[in-house]
Amino acid sequence: MTELYKVSIGTARRAIVELRRRELVATLPAKGTYVIGAPEATSSEPNDGETA
Repeated sequence: MTELYKVSIGTARRAIVELRRRELVATLPAKGTYVIGAPEATSSEPNDGETA
């Protein structure tokens, strides 16, 4: 991640901690970190063409 996104290891670790806090990823010892959920939609995201 550090090379791909050009960020420090500390930044990458903080991002993983935040994703884990939001229950979007799970880290399994000796296995890796896996996506387990998708972020919930917020009111600022497009609504697929629906009008209010």
